[in-house]
Amino acid sequence: MRIGVLGINSKLADLLLRENLAKVCQRFFAANNALHGSHSIVLLSTCNRTELYFSSDNLAETHTYILNLLRQHILGEFDQKLYSYFGCDCFLHLCRVTTGLDSAIFGETEIQGQVKIAYEQTTEYIALPKELHYLFQKSLMIGKKSRTLLPAHSNLLGLEHAIFQAGEKRFKMHENPKILFVGASKINCKVLSYLKGKQLSSITLCNRTQQIAQDIADLYHVELLDWKEIASWHQFDWIIFGTKSNDYIFTQKALEMPFSGSKLLIDLSVPRNVDPRVSEDPRILLLNIDQLNSTLTERRQQMKDFLGQVEELISDFTQRHTLIFNQKRVLVETPQVEEAIYVRH
Repeated sequence: MRIGVLGINSKLADLLLRENLAKVCQRFFAANNALHGSHSIVLLSTCNRTELYFSSDNLAETHTYILNLLRQHILGEFDQKLYSYFGCDCFLHLCRVTTGLDSAIFGETEIQGQVKIAYEQTTEYIALPKELHYLFQKSLMIGKKSRTLLPAHSNLLGLEHAIFQAGEKRFKMHENPKILFVGASKINCKVLSYLKGKQLSSITLCNRTQQIAQDIADLYHVELLDWKEIASWHQFDWIIFGTKSNDYIFTQKALEMPFSGSKLLIDLSVPRNVDPRVSEDPRILLLNIDQLNSTLTERRQQMKDFLGQVEELISDFTQRHTLIFNQKRVLVETPQVEEAIYVRH
């Protein structure tokens, strides 16, 4: 299979480097810019990883092209933080990603939807090679299939619990702190639903697109704050950021507005929504995605048995379907060769 991936994740690189790489990749490899000459590229960018999946007649050439472009726009040494896989190894990697085996939060479910969106958005702009269609369609299928093993482990803790624990440490929950969600991302909605289940009722949503915000507010029965009114953040005790933006939404300038009490800011985005310098203010506790992930390191150990089952399943799956793909390719190409021979004679 003529496929490859070049990527970076939270296991290998700190938040600042991932943030810089994500910005560059969004600029040059977003869905509307997925075709670079003979290089077809699909960008997968989440809070924990940025990956470029590609296909071409010369994988080494495409890999070098991408790497050189990144070197031109990212300062400092970063090559040693990147990983690359080709052919069946690339296939295996994406299967592990869609299943949640390669996530900072082991077994997370959001990644399945994120992979699907990245693939579908790219197909809206370009006609992908059959190798990339096969890669994403089959990887999504095995990701879904492997999750049938998950119900027995559904009580294990996830990111939403880590966020709730951060709130418990900061506030007296019986006093019902005022919570603002900035952005209507899937992870924000999941956290919002979790906090509602914990009987926290003073919740408000702020999102750029008003209709999306209204639909979510109606679904979860929460209040709305118009995007133009985000400067009134100081009315809230606890703000959870989870929206796409290449620039900071919340900067030190926001702290110039007088406010009372301490504030808990949680930034789930990469690139970040909150300028990290905000944490210099003693009234602000700012937690980013890496800090939250670090509180969940026991999850992988708890799921050790499940991990072994799924790793074996994925390995068998990728080998079998790589063989199927190669056999189909031979069947398609062979008649053309025979026809050429027949014409020459």
